[in-house]
Formats: sequence, structure tokens, C-alpha cells
Amino acid sequence: MSYRLKLTITISLLIAISFGIGGTLMITTSFNATMKQETQSALDSFETVQNMLYLINSLGDQTDLDGLADALAQMEAQELGQWQALALRNGAEHLFLSGSADMLAYKLPAPAAAQCTYLPVADRFGHGLIVLSYISAGDADLQLLARFDVSHVYAIREAQQKQYIVVYFAVVIFGILASGIYAYAMTRPLRQLTKTVRRISGGDLSKRSGLRSKDEFGQLSRDFDAMADKLQENITRLETDMQRQEGFMGAFAHELKTPMTSIIGFADLLRQGNLDENTRMMAASYIYSEGHRLERLSFKILDLLLLKKDEITMKPVWLGNYIWEVEQALSPNMKAKGIRLVCKAEQERVTLEPDLVKSLLYNLVDNASKAMDDGGIIALRATAIPGGCKIQVADNGRGMERSELTKITEAFYRVDKARSRGQGGAGLGLALCKQIVELHKGNIQFASEPGKGTRVTVTLYAQAGGKDD
Repeated sequence: MSYRLKLTITISLLIAISFGIGGTLMITTSFNATMKQETQSALDSFETVQNMLYLINSLGDQTDLDGLADALAQMEAQELGQWQALALRNGAEHLFLSGSADMLAYKLPAPAAAQCTYLPVADRFGHGLIVLSYISAGDADLQLLARFDVSHVYAIREAQQKQYIVVYFAVVIFGILASGIYAYAMTRPLRQLTKTVRRISGGDLSKRSGLRSKDEFGQLSRDFDAMADKLQENITRLETDMQRQEGFMGAFAHELKTPMTSIIGFADLLRQGNLDENTRMMAASYIYSEGHRLERLSFKILDLLLLKKDEITMKPVWLGNYIWEVEQALSPNMKAKGIRLVCKAEQERVTLEPDLVKSLLYNLVDNASKAMDDGGIIALRATAIPGGCKIQVADNGRGMERSELTKITEAFYRVDKARSRGQGGAGLGLALCKQIVELHKGNIQFASEPGKGTRVTVTLYAQAGGKDD
């Protein structure tokens, strides 16, 4: 059973029960009030007759029973009585009888002195009210017995009940229709959410419920849409990561294929043993250089994997001394390539991970040197900033197109694949730099122009200290 049907049935039952109880209470209350009023009217009329008989009995001879009967006859002739039947009895003898004696054929409890007793009855004559009292006349106790017609009270109740039944069924039918419409309107957001869930589960991750109401359904819709946005974002990121991983593995396999093919080929030549000295030296040198290239490639891949898993420990260093150490380590290799390395740094105390940042600087300088064909200048400048330091590495090499700048930090990406492979590059240096910068909660920016060089700006956020005295 659907929630909409349950809601419709529940509301319809509440309407039917509430209206049924309310209508029944209203008719019952009205009937009781009318019956009480009619009973009081009958008792007042009976009391009038009784008082008249008391008066006649007190003024005349108390043994003149015929005078009492005549007085009742005169009241009947003048239509002063409202009774349906009236009797004045002396024992079993009727001194006066108006109407059928069968209407009064009921036994009532004896009333107290100067009081009366009454009994509602229902018979073939209709609904009536029997009233009894005793009147003393000499030595006799006369019974004054009257019946008043109250059938019209019951007729009114029956008419009200018939009318109420018609109204009741009309209200119930209207309530069912109204509750159905209300339930449909109330469950519409749920149906919309259900359709959205089915569309998303079917693969349409862009589908949203789009409800903008201010009630709980609107809040549920907004929370659901936010969850769907997050889910789509995570799935998109996973798909992107999978694509990058596939690209990474393809590039890695490609990088291994070329040197391994050469190593296997030259090793097979050496295994045959019928080579001259120059050929053997050339084969051994190529195997040696390609082996070193594979070693460097494996180390950089290992660094990338470790950087994604390990947390780093920051240490305070003097920036000037730190950059000087980097300069001393890189200068010999740069001089051998005909490149001038110029380093400048302020003597500020900053906090960073020394080994990783050195790897960052080595890769940036090495990458810059590969962009120079006939020597040039590489400028390395480091300054302290609030909360960290800023490092710039600029060269006057070949530069690159603007379209290449967004791709150069991807693993195995190379601007000039032939030249990079010839220089021993695998396209992992800048990817490693990007990981180091992210671990320092910083950012790396590239600016380049073909024929004029490239400038890399790295910002590392750590703790900055004061100047050296």
C-alpha cells in the first residue's frame, strides 16, 4: 500500500469518525434538551390540573367527588388541558376518564406526599409521558393520572437523524475526495524525489529534484541535491583519477619499453661475444646509461608514491644558508653544461621540510637546464613571507606555449618528448614538485613565453621567524 493511499485512508477515517461522533453528540444533546423541555411543560400542565383540584377540594365539601370530576370535564370542554389522556380514580373506579384507559395502563411507583412521579413510555399510541399523583378527598386517596404526548420530540430526532445520515455520507465522500487531493499534493515532493533517485541510480548523475519549498520536504530536497552534487563530484574525481592512473601506467610502460629494448639488444650482442672493443664499450656504456635512467625513474616514482602516503615533519632553517647549500650542490653540474646559476636569498628563519624542498629545487633547476641548448642563466631567488617563503626559478631558455602550462605538472608529460628523452627526462620532475608544494599547503605557478624563457614561482606556507642579527 502506497503512502499516498495510507494518508488518504487515514484522513478519511478521521473525518468520518470525527463527524460521526460530533453529529451523534449534537443530535443526542438536542434531543435531551427538547425532551427535558417537553417533560417540564407536561409537569407544569399536570401541576395546574392538580392545583385546581386541590383548590376545589379545599373550598367545597371534600367528599364531593363528583365536583372534582365535573371540574375536569369543564377543563376538557374548554380545551384547557394539554393531556393525551387523563383519569381520576378512586381505587379501581374511574371518577373521570379522558381518552383511552389503555393509554394509562402502566404501573408507576407511588409518589411522595404532595409530589408526583412520571414515566416515559412507548407503545402503539406513540411516545408519551405518564404522570401520577395522589389527591386526598375526605378519607379517600384519589389517583390523578395523565398522559402527555411527546411523539413529536422523537419525530424531530428521527428527522434529524435521517438528514444527518445524508449529510454524513456527503461529508465523508467529500472528505475522501479532499483527502485524496491533499495526499496527492503532500506526496508530490516524495514522488519527485523518488523519480530523481531512480534517474540517478540509472546513471543520470546530473538529475536533481529541484524542490524549493520551505517545509521539511524542501529541506530534504536540498540535502539530497547536495548529497547528489557531492556524489557526482566524487565520481567525477574518481573517473579523472582512473584516467590519470591509466595514462600514468601507459606512459610508465612506454618509458620502460625503449630503454629495456635497447638494454636487451645490446646485452644480446655482448652475450654473442664476437664484437670488437669499440662496439663492446659502446654497448656497455649504453646499458650503463640506460640502467641509470631506469634507476632515476624508479626513484622518482617511489618518491611520488611515498609523498601521497607519508606525512612530513617541518624543521626550522635559515633560508640564506639553505639556498647556499643548494647552490653549492648544483653549480658544478650547471657549469659543466655552460649554465650560470645565480642564487639570492634573505637570511630569514623559516620552517619547512629541508629534504623535500631540496628535491623541489633540484628538479626545478634541472628542468630549467633542459630548456637551454647553448648555455644560459638560471636565477634562483628566495624570500620570506608571512607564514612561509616564496621561491622563484627563472631561466632564459626556449620557453613554452601558454597551452602547455596547465599540463606540465602531469606525470610523464613532456613538452618536447624527443628532446626530453634524449636528456634522460621522464616527465616526472614537475609532478614531484607539485606533490611537494601541496604537502606544504602552497601553490606553484608558471609563466613562460616561447624564445624568452620560463619563470616558476613557488609559495610554501610554514612558520616564518625573525631576521638574523
